[in-house]
Amino acid sequence: MQLTYGVATDTGNVRAQNEDSFLIGDNIFAVADGMGGHNAGEVASALATSLLREKSIGQQLTPEWLVASISDINTTIHSSAAEDTGRRGMGTTLCALGLVPPLDNESVPQISLANVGDSRIYLARAGQFRQLTVDHSYVQELVSEGLITEDEAHTHPRRNIVTRALGIDERVAVDSWLIPLVSGDRFVLCSDGLVDEVTKSDIAEVVQRGMPPQATAAALVAQAKRNGGRDNITVIVIDATDGTHVAPAAPEVNTATSTRSVRKTWFVVAAIVLALGGLVLIGRNARSGYFLEFDNSSRTAAVCISRGSTDRVLWLMPTREQCFDLTRNKLIEPLQRQVDEHLRFATREDALRYIAALKRVSALND
Repeated sequence: MQLTYGVATDTGNVRAQNEDSFLIGDNIFAVADGMGGHNAGEVASALATSLLREKSIGQQLTPEWLVASISDINTTIHSSAAEDTGRRGMGTTLCALGLVPPLDNESVPQISLANVGDSRIYLARAGQFRQLTVDHSYVQELVSEGLITEDEAHTHPRRNIVTRALGIDERVAVDSWLIPLVSGDRFVLCSDGLVDEVTKSDIAEVVQRGMPPQATAAALVAQAKRNGGRDNITVIVIDATDGTHVAPAAPEVNTATSTRSVRKTWFVVAAIVLALGGLVLIGRNARSGYFLEFDNSSRTAAVCISRGSTDRVLWLMPTREQCFDLTRNKLIEPLQRQVDEHLRFATREDALRYIAALKRVSALND
């Protein structure tokens, strides 16, 4: 079973900084939504995802390991907050998904899920779309007690109050599930910046359009921004395939008609128009977005922000925008890999805010 993914994150239309973080690993994925003043939420979410990445290296994933790792991360964040008065009360939600390998050749792979807080995991399977996680929030308790409906919860003024988060207490209860993985499954991990702005039915409609994971994640973030974008928005879309699906062949064009030459002319014109339009789009896409990279391969290489595609596209090359006094040897290994893998951002401001978060996390290790 193969997992392919797409990810998109945005500050939204109101917030000045992005306190969401995400993890993209070989077989593990997570979204964290930080909380706390003085940028502490950004630190908490970055710690959660970077520590989970570090713990997952070389680890055969099991539900027990996932719960134990998240519990350890809670302890680390809580201790970090206690050591710095500026970070008192910082915390983060976390929803995580990991691929559990089959026990033998006859077993099916499984997915281990875990969550703390109100970041969510959805599953689209066989035409059905459902929420797998249960929010740890004030409004979810009201829904569970039958005091309000799910529709009322969507617009409730206290919908952002969470009842459980990493880092708030010394210990935390982690919800976890184990489900079989089926070829064709599509998972969506997201922060509440998506679900507060886009209804479940609208999320399902976008998820089930059949677009690739990256296009789906970007479309969901764009929809949340169009609907208000009052919070940070992060979405990961993951597809499970067994590698046997073959795209249907394009239908043959029947040219054995009296209008064959006319049609051929129109096909040529259309091809030219599409080619020109494609060049324009390629050029625009090649210059859009920002990514992180090191300025060289040494241990003291500086972290830099560059603009455009990570590789040359036709005649267009990425351009380096700015380098910082943050070097490779000051980052823990999981964060080094994020830079090596050219973590991307929609805007320069998003990239700058993430650099600031990296500096704060690296300071914890000094």
